[in-house]
Amino acid sequence: MHSYAISLSCLGPEVTADVVKSLRGSKLRLSEVSFSHALLENEKAVESLRQMREMVHTDAIRVASVHLPFLTKDGWLDPSSPDEDIRRRTCTLFARLIRENTDLLGPNMTMHASMEPIPPGERRVRLDQCRRTIEELLPLAREHHFSLNVEYLPRTCIGNSPDELMYMVEPFEPELVGICLDVNHVMDRWKELPAMVARLNKFIKSFHISDFDGIDELHWFPGQGIIDWPALMDAIRAIDHEVLLIYETVWQLVASNGFHAVSPFWAVRQVENSICFLENCADVVQCQSGFAIPGND
Repeated sequence: MHSYAISLSCLGPEVTADVVKSLRGSKLRLSEVSFSHALLENEKAVESLRQMREMVHTDAIRVASVHLPFLTKDGWLDPSSPDEDIRRRTCTLFARLIRENTDLLGPNMTMHASMEPIPPGERRVRLDQCRRTIEELLPLAREHHFSLNVEYLPRTCIGNSPDELMYMVEPFEPELVGICLDVNHVMDRWKELPAMVARLNKFIKSFHISDFDGIDELHWFPGQGIIDWPALMDAIRAIDHEVLLIYETVWQLVASNGFHAVSPFWAVRQVENSICFLENCADVVQCQSGFAIPGND
């Protein structure tokens, strides 16, 4: 039982008129939106938030997930900081954003547990600090009927393994707290993805979907990288509750070279086609593996 959504971040750093037009003419309705623009007061951010609201209020998109910000103009937001003042400020900001934007809430909310790099000696205290943040946000999750989902993060971030994710979410009500498994962020553990999904099954509420290039988290389209999609989709289909597959692709592909404009019309079309690939990946991959390239026998 799964459904698909597109992260609006796929379509560029702001929600523009072209983004709106592209989504209105697409097959996609479910979206993950970001509250990052609500932190800014510049003209582009204000207009982006207005366009996003208009799409939601006219049912051009339906909010299936909200991504809490992890970076502001003043630096990282850190819900697991050992500095209690920093952790509380982060939690207070999250709570304010939720209260001020209730019209943009959906059934899921994605949260990064930390910034990076994290010194090894801080991990245990940070895991406990993140638990405190989750506990303090529970009344809002209960009031507004969303699940707060801690994202699987790469490298030294908190939440970079199934063990750490389970430690953070297991103490809480499963309807209110879960996991967003970003399949790109597992990086060199990509072969373990089906086993991870099976182990985390009951905690997983959502996925961030993109492919891994074998080196870094470049957020390629499924099928462009090295993840075994037929095996992963089999594991996802074995989950016994509804999960959301959120596409996080496109503009991240060029982020390492500095952002440049990507046509939202092209981006939306690629996501639509890629979803078709995922739904039929077993047959497509079998066809590809047996395909003989003309003139190369």
